[in-house]
Amino acid sequence: MAQKGVQIITVEPGSLAEEAGLRPGDTLVAINGEAVLDQLNYQFLVTQRDETGLLVQRPDGSTFEVDLENGGEGLGVDLAQDEVKVCKQNCVFCFVHQMPKGFRKSLYLKDEDIRLSFLYGHFTTLSSSDDAELDRIVRERLSPIHVSVHATDPVARVAVVGNPREGDILRKIDHLLAGGIDVHTQAVVAPGLNDGAIWQRTLDDLWARRPKPGQRGGVLSLSCVPVGLTAHRENLPAVQDISQAYAQAWVARWTPEVRTYAKANAGEPWLLLADEWFTRAAVEVPGRAFYSRSWAQLENGVGLVRRFLEHSRRFIRSPRAQGFKGRRALLLTGSSFAPVLTRVVAELNRTTGSHLRVAAARNFSFGDSVTVAGLLCGEDLKYAAHADREAKGGGADWVDAVVVPSASLRTHTGPTDQYTLRGVVVREEGTFLDDLTLPELAADLGVAAVPSGANLSHLLDHLEAADRGAFRGGALHRAFHADGLNLPQGAYNP
Repeated sequence: MAQKGVQIITVEPGSLAEEAGLRPGDTLVAINGEAVLDQLNYQFLVTQRDETGLLVQRPDGSTFEVDLENGGEGLGVDLAQDEVKVCKQNCVFCFVHQMPKGFRKSLYLKDEDIRLSFLYGHFTTLSSSDDAELDRIVRERLSPIHVSVHATDPVARVAVVGNPREGDILRKIDHLLAGGIDVHTQAVVAPGLNDGAIWQRTLDDLWARRPKPGQRGGVLSLSCVPVGLTAHRENLPAVQDISQAYAQAWVARWTPEVRTYAKANAGEPWLLLADEWFTRAAVEVPGRAFYSRSWAQLENGVGLVRRFLEHSRRFIRSPRAQGFKGRRALLLTGSSFAPVLTRVVAELNRTTGSHLRVAAARNFSFGDSVTVAGLLCGEDLKYAAHADREAKGGGADWVDAVVVPSASLRTHTGPTDQYTLRGVVVREEGTFLDDLTLPELAADLGVAAVPSGANLSHLLDHLEAADRGAFRGGALHRAFHADGLNLPQGAYNP
């Protein structure tokens, strides 16, 4: 890592660090003779011995050493935020390259950080990881790690990622597997680039590296995700979009294979199909048994729809559902999820006497080809709400609340609690991609604006919180469920 040592921000009163004379502003340069790389590395180093030796640098440049008997526990310090590493690839379908102009700076950063991969399930191409960093992953047991493979054929991978030095991804994966690290993998499928025989080779190569009995380190899963293209691809390579017919053919071909691979993997699904294959094909998502027992790669859009449907079925039958009785609300979402949500809301209305409606918000910001709720901007949602009000006669009280997708909001819109970006300005929590905030949306509409949460139970909690006056500003995370939000790297991960 580029940074040398990690700065101490606060020292807990009565802690070992305070007793040793450590102060805010000091820098932890080394622990037990090893350079401190970042917060995650600090946590690893202080747990290795019962007694920890520190090399500390004062703000004036002077240094001192101290030994602490910490028993493998923390020292009682809070450390400065780590700077995020960036991607060196130029993938032909990179979403950041397809961002429209005028959004905040942080949204144009391509994070490529093994720490985020381990902690939060972000996928890394490993393009920024040399052998020394791969050794670090092994030594610090950063397992499982999440890797964007796209293609194991070296020529095809270079064509996809745009980096002639990063064709042999299997060498890096094998390095990790040999060290006992488990790996979740994904391939973003683009017609004519990495489908067909190239996809089959990717599947075969990674399946051969699945975990073996009694062996530590293996490829735990492989998800395939349809390529996502926006309306902003000026001066970018030509990439064919996924049509409904293509998605239908993919679903028909690979849905049975998912079950075949699961049977050969002791019943645990290994090949995973992202929900978007089914929504683009306009077919029902499979049942619960189709997905991993642990909902592996849920953050990658695998199983989100099925999990929502399973929870909704149970919730609507519960006494708690009666809390929706008489409520009038407009639920905004992306066009891909709107048909599913419409069916669920119709059942909820029949069962509880609620008056909820669903509207698909058109994505003017990224283009009509982007249909997922998480990429709707505040202005898109505002337009959809106003259009619905006009369609219903234009009355100011046409609904009691407007519900926005939690996936379209960020809990952190500047530096996060652990990772930061140079030059980023902190913004209010509950902010959309275009910097419109939830309170601003509510003020414009004249009715409560609340996040959806990850399920109907969360939604009811949020509506009840709105009844009590929440969501008017301030620390919004105290009033809504974090599940479903883009956190904590939402500031720069579109």
